[in-house]
Amino acid sequence: MLEMIRNCDKCNMCKNQRPLLDRFIECDVMWVGLSAKQVEDITQEVPLDQNTLSGKLINEIEKKAKKCIYYKTNIVKCLPLNDRGKLRYPTMKEIDLCMPNLLLEIEYLKPKVIILLGKRVIKAIEKNLNLTFDEFDGYDYKNYCKDSYKIVPIHHPSYISVYKRKSKELYIESVRNIIQHGI
Repeated sequence: MLEMIRNCDKCNMCKNQRPLLDRFIECDVMWVGLSAKQVEDITQEVPLDQNTLSGKLINEIEKKAKKCIYYKTNIVKCLPLNDRGKLRYPTMKEIDLCMPNLLLEIEYLKPKVIILLGKRVIKAIEKNLNLTFDEFDGYDYKNYCKDSYKIVPIHHPSYISVYKRKSKELYIESVRNIIQHGI
């Protein structure tokens, strides 16, 4: 399964960078971001790592939550670049092409809780899994049951780190509670 994703070439983004993946193990919690970042070595780095704003905040949450196994991924596993070689948001077509890889990860890793990071990820999952999520009510996040797992849409950690720094502890505590009660 891992090799199938690593060798994916459904779109041209794999020419920018091969799919960036976490270590494959069954997990309790899966964090889902939008797209890969540029890395030096895809065999040594993982999505949403601590060197990013998002990864740093996710790491803080993991440290405060119950000990469990975490897995980090993105819907788009390759690197979306614009004409000037700069990181860009993936198109909906690219997201749709990559969605089967995410669904394969979910099937293989069997997470109990899947945390969706930000509105673009939430909208993509709603569309591809034919779900509807309520708007956020502050940091009172809801979980939605789907098959054998729970899906939890939340604010993107970078949004919190940049625009809502004063609410960071409330955000951490809210997500930690979702994890504690979800597994």
